[in-house]
Amino acid sequence: MRVLVLSGGRSAEREISRLSAKWVSGELEAAGHSVTDVIIEQDGSWVPAGSSRKLSFETGPVPWKLFSGEDTIPFDVVFPVLHGSYGEDGTVQGLCATAGWPCAGVPVMGSSVAMEKHTLKKLAAQASIPVVPWVFLDENRSTSLESLEEEIASLGFPLFVKPSRLGSSVGIGKADTAEELKEAIQTAKKYDYMILIEKAVDSPREIEVSVIGNGFQIFSSVPGEVLPGRDWYDYTAKYQCDDSKLDIPAGLSASQTEDIRMMAESAFRLLGGRGFARVDFLMNSEGIWLNEINTIPGFTTISMFPKLWAASGMNSEKLLNFILDEAVSRVEHGLCQE
Repeated sequence: MRVLVLSGGRSAEREISRLSAKWVSGELEAAGHSVTDVIIEQDGSWVPAGSSRKLSFETGPVPWKLFSGEDTIPFDVVFPVLHGSYGEDGTVQGLCATAGWPCAGVPVMGSSVAMEKHTLKKLAAQASIPVVPWVFLDENRSTSLESLEEEIASLGFPLFVKPSRLGSSVGIGKADTAEELKEAIQTAKKYDYMILIEKAVDSPREIEVSVIGNGFQIFSSVPGEVLPGRDWYDYTAKYQCDDSKLDIPAGLSASQTEDIRMMAESAFRLLGGRGFARVDFLMNSEGIWLNEINTIPGFTTISMFPKLWAASGMNSEKLLNFILDEAVSRVEHGLCQE
């Protein structure tokens, strides 16, 4: 297929996006696909990698086309590798749906729900999927830290503070005191006015499962465990710490493995069960809690998503072909009838 790989983007995760796209593009080419690598700049313009010429668009029958000056760039499917806002959150998926372009990954609704951690937590709780207790701070709704004092006190320290619509551990802070909580909220507010304040799980293990689906069937990988080289798996531990390790498969009993895979599949089903994702859990002797769902997980050389599938017997060629085939096979709906 002719695959348009989108990376970069306007979010704070654009650099990680570029690393992921390098892996995806290389593996797609190795699998025999024709790849066009397009970077979305911070001003929203689209530029072919290695060029400074902005692209223009054309909708219409297959193949769809982009234009760079006099050059035409045809493509059959879009593969977004855009972590965070304006990419993983349903915005690019919506653009592709409006233009009529097949788009790999979780569709619009599921992408937006997964990206907004507060909404995902509410849906998961309603579906009897355990989640860590939390308080939601939304400055656009005139809520304040003071107005949530009793709710926060009921959680107790330590607490984690997270931008509600970001990933890659960007903007996340841990607070052991009221003063540290205020500082962590100020850091998170640099990235989002919607903020989660979560109860810290005591001595957690971080377990992750990769999932793919076609709307009818959902497949899950063996679980893997993150062994952070720091106090917790922050941005530094994730991308800049040689002491952070991945244990694949995770050291779990057969029943624990089955339970966590079923929870991952149930969580993915909340998003519609199409595309791909990495489902993250926190676990200790008291239970297992859904942490988040990454609908465009990392695809770098150190990333868990492809490593888990490799450990499950699915190589990158088979994995990427499944993702592309699922995208182009979707039946459009809601179109005007002549």
